[in-house]
Amino acid sequence: MKFQLTTKYKMMSCGIRKSMSQLTFNTMCLLKNEDNFLNGNHSLNETWLSTRPCKDTPEFRTPSLEFLTDPETVRFAFIRDPIERFVSLYLDKCLNEKNCWSCDSDMRCVVREIYSGLKKIQNHREWKSIPTYMDLHAAPLSWNCGFNNDLTKWNLLIMGADAEERKSSILQLGNLMKRQGVPEELLDKVQKDTMEGETIHSTHKSTNRLEAERQVREDPVVRDYLHKIYFFDYLVFPFNRERLDAKYQTDFWKLP
Repeated sequence: MKFQLTTKYKMMSCGIRKSMSQLTFNTMCLLKNEDNFLNGNHSLNETWLSTRPCKDTPEFRTPSLEFLTDPETVRFAFIRDPIERFVSLYLDKCLNEKNCWSCDSDMRCVVREIYSGLKKIQNHREWKSIPTYMDLHAAPLSWNCGFNNDLTKWNLLIMGADAEERKSSILQLGNLMKRQGVPEELLDKVQKDTMEGETIHSTHKSTNRLEAERQVREDPVVRDYLHKIYFFDYLVFPFNRERLDAKYQTDFWKLP
């Protein structure tokens, strides 16, 4: 679990891969020590390759019990429609990085490999196996942040692929920051830079997106695997299930 915290403003975030995790990290790094961040000419759109002053400091990554149990501590995480998140993963890791096993651009191959890897982790929890790079990026949202223990304590900021949905989630974050006493100038910087900037990994304007979205809509094999992998996320989080197959839009699992 990747936590970032600022005791100054009593805020904690959890970075979920392919859900604005880099921007979350950079924002929290700014809030932890704005002077170090700004004097070092750091940007909210820096990638993981950049060296940031807060990166390896334990007090930034490991919350104390006192911090976790403080009723004034605010927790937040960006979450993203699981199928949209998969499309972003596919475009970035498979097409851009060429990091999807030997699948190349074969989406059927990709979903089979993801399912196989995650199934091994689920079936052999007692082994405490170390997840692979792709396991970590593809794991369901519900496997992140310790949501299984304290989901109700988290402010969930739902992000989307288009600019308006992105803006809405950033404004929600701004409201939380304001409530925690973050100065207006920092609040303005976070909202302005986040809306205007793009990270290298951002795929919501990708020319390959339309084709990938078409395949996840129309390919029955891909859809079958995506439902198996991510359906529980649609039950746990307040996502619209209309994009799912008809069966998964019902409460079929409750039927005798």
